[in-house]
Amino acid sequence: MIRCKIHHLDERARQRGKTLADVEACIVERDGDEITVDTDHDAYPKATSQPPAMISRAKNFAVAATQHVAAGRPRASDEEIERRWNICQPCEHFNGSVCVKCGCGISRDAKILSKLAWADSKCPVDKWQRVDT
Repeated sequence: MIRCKIHHLDERARQRGKTLADVEACIVERDGDEITVDTDHDAYPKATSQPPAMISRAKNFAVAATQHVAAGRPRASDEEIERRWNICQPCEHFNGSVCVKCGCGISRDAKILSKLAWADSKCPVDKWQRVDT
């Protein structure tokens, strides 16, 4: 399950050749323009490509984690985490829980093991950059 803005789901659906009406069945809760989406539902517009193999994902994460620790483990602000999350949500490379480019898990709630929370990390396709803390 993920929480996002309705326009993120709409944009994600359009990137995959669907309409919001085609994917509405995956919405489990609405609160204004915020929605809760079941990413395991058949109607959810998943990324068309697959994440890297598990060994590549582990290597990518280990390299990023090592660099993060070497940099002193700088943490992004809650506002920056939210900004990054809002960029990832409609991204064609996000499958609902994983970036299919680098293979890293994407969560705005995980403050330690999510690259969204690491100020020194950046998007593998340059949609968001490192921030100074």
